[in-house]
Amino acid sequence: MPAEKSRPDKHDAITRAASEMFLAEGFDRTSLDQIAQRAGVSKQTIYSHFADKEALFKAICAELTEKLTIPLRQQPKQKADLRSILIRFGEDALAMMLHPASLDLHRLIVSASARFPELGRAAYEAGARRMIEELGALIAERSRSGDGFAKPVEEERARILAEQFLGMIRGLHQARGLLGIDPTPAAALKAYVADCADLLLRGA
Repeated sequence: MPAEKSRPDKHDAITRAASEMFLAEGFDRTSLDQIAQRAGVSKQTIYSHFADKEALFKAICAELTEKLTIPLRQQPKQKADLRSILIRFGEDALAMMLHPASLDLHRLIVSASARFPELGRAAYEAGARRMIEELGALIAERSRSGDGFAKPVEEERARILAEQFLGMIRGLHQARGLLGIDPTPAAALKAYVADCADLLLRGA
């Protein structure tokens, strides 16, 4: 295929085309022939990069999850106080959860997890668990210097606090997004996140 010969990075072309097809059509309704046509490569080229459609699907979900969580790993951990960091972290996390691509990915993973339970576990490890661990480590670290807490917080307790904070942040906002209900105004979301941060710090 001429288009295939001229494409410098077939792997990116395949994953880009596959992500568009999987998010639009779902796993079962998407064929490798469709992906190959959209990517401008041959079906054999896809097999040279991925063992089968399931392997390609898992790679796409891992890449999308990684991209969507990048903002949560770029927090200014040293210059701001813990409350400010929690608010920034919460705003970024909620924006990520409500991003159309994130909602599509959530639907895709939930729909496929019954057939591929390891996919659901992989998505959790790369997304929610990673955020909980990183936020928990930050809470424990800051508490040792008296930032936001009257006394140091043990690591396991800090992890629980991080999970509770993310649970509060998600609230019913993600459910409304998944159901196509009108989103909460941006100003109200900012106030909501600040309230969650204050509740965490007061309750700890």
